[in-house]
Amino acid sequence: MTGNWRARLATAILHPVAVLAAAALYFLLVYYFDTRWRFMPYTFAVTLALAGIFFVFSRRAVFSLYAAGTLIMLLTLLSVVKFKLKGLALHAYDFFFTGTDLSIVDFLWSHYRFHAVAGVLAIILAGVLLTGLFRSEPALRVPLSIRLPLVFVFALAAEVTHPIHNPREADYLPYIAGYNASALPLSLRNLPDLMGELPIAARVAHASAGTSFADDADCGPSRVKPDLFMVLSESQTAPGVIPGIPMSADLVDSFRSGDGTIKPFHVETIGAGTWMTNFSVLTGLSTADFGWQAAYVTQLLEHRIKGALPDLLARCGYRTVAVMPLPFNALNEGAFLTSIGFQEIYDADAIGFKPMTVRDKRYFAFIEKLVADHRRNDPRPLFVHVQTMFAHQPYDYVLLPDAQAPPHEYDGTGEVDEYMRRVWLARADLEAFLDRRKSEPGPRGTVIAEFGDHHATVTRDHLTAGRPAEAMLTDFRSPLYETFYRVEGFGTPVDYRLLHQPEDAAFLSARVLAAANMPVSKVWSDLLALSEACKGWLHTCADRAGVDRHIKGRIDGGLLVVN
Repeated sequence: MTGNWRARLATAILHPVAVLAAAALYFLLVYYFDTRWRFMPYTFAVTLALAGIFFVFSRRAVFSLYAAGTLIMLLTLLSVVKFKLKGLALHAYDFFFTGTDLSIVDFLWSHYRFHAVAGVLAIILAGVLLTGLFRSEPALRVPLSIRLPLVFVFALAAEVTHPIHNPREADYLPYIAGYNASALPLSLRNLPDLMGELPIAARVAHASAGTSFADDADCGPSRVKPDLFMVLSESQTAPGVIPGIPMSADLVDSFRSGDGTIKPFHVETIGAGTWMTNFSVLTGLSTADFGWQAAYVTQLLEHRIKGALPDLLARCGYRTVAVMPLPFNALNEGAFLTSIGFQEIYDADAIGFKPMTVRDKRYFAFIEKLVADHRRNDPRPLFVHVQTMFAHQPYDYVLLPDAQAPPHEYDGTGEVDEYMRRVWLARADLEAFLDRRKSEPGPRGTVIAEFGDHHATVTRDHLTAGRPAEAMLTDFRSPLYETFYRVEGFGTPVDYRLLHQPEDAAFLSARVLAAANMPVSKVWSDLLALSEACKGWLHTCADRAGVDRHIKGRIDGGLLVVN
């Protein structure tokens, strides 16, 4: 009886009407997940090329079509999940960048287990159905001389329909806009970039000859060397950016700089991508200028950058320390931070806390001990960069429920309440740390530079609710990319007149160095001038030729290795 049922089902699925209905459904699904027509011809050509490969080995035409369509849909659903959680659609390089990173796999399994289990079950179900279909469809006696050329015909069609001649569409747009059906197929065309020079070199090759930056450092007597504490505030944005999530007056005040203002800060990632914003702040480079490689800069640019902020300060006598809540190897960030000048890295293993198991005050307590030991035994000025973690997603459960914040009622889902609870506790932990720095600025004084790395998923969803999302996602000037930065000086002057405008992440360090009269280099001085000329915008600067000249000057001076 069971066998007859399976046979009837297989016969129905293999019927030409069912195949046409499945093709129509596939067409509609691709359009639904991409939301527009632009990339669909390419995605269909890739699907047929995959079907051709299946047909070469199986000699079953209908099975091959179903298998190719199912594979693309499974990858599409994976892209949907990634885009919802991380703000970028799926790229082929993710399977190497994330899939081989055991620390990130462990983190994802710990906090997104439901998604992983659902994905595995979907793969198993698809495998069972396709296996049954394969067994039910008789093989066709089509010679290899006919089967094999079909693959090349459809691969050629994919090459012709790829939007490679429109760099904006081919390179970055599918990933930040969430064209989830087409993103991974489109990314296959990017993989050859890994074999040659970085694509950014071709983008700035046209730039007119300008300054070839030397690997210099101005540490002279006119420069002061206060201790610098740079705080990356996880998933936090400025009050007022999301009108639907009001904040209390005392919480708002915790975002103010020493001059009493809240300073807008523009990043290039949403919902995740902490390492991308961190990269820009520390190197003075826009991740968006690297196109599709933006999400992988910590791996692709290890040992390729000289003159970054920690390198500059180390050459001017600073002890440079990074404190990170993830393991050293996660996203290759530990190795990258070492390559740009951090002399010491304290990761989750060194500190002794697994990610998202403690409040931020535990990281600050570690730093307090480090500072006390340093000031007793080491005469050097200190640069400490710390990444916080407590406000990180997911927000569908109460993290450390014994830690209580003032009650909130912002929406009916509970996720915003949990997010705001974490933000309140994170701000309280930071304020306690800053109070200690203010009371103990040290003999050189202390400068604080804090910034929000990106929007949380819940604040993103509030901003895009009821609005056309694509226009906001593809505009780096939209509120989706706005957070805040904060600068204070304790026992050392800060010229707040130099902190007078919103800034892109890549300009922040140049502003801080200038406002505190700290050591600089020609690269960072040029970035300060660019910030003025570009009104705080880097990747979207109206004088794009000036930005390209700056990047080309780094390349020509050997400060950015692109080969």
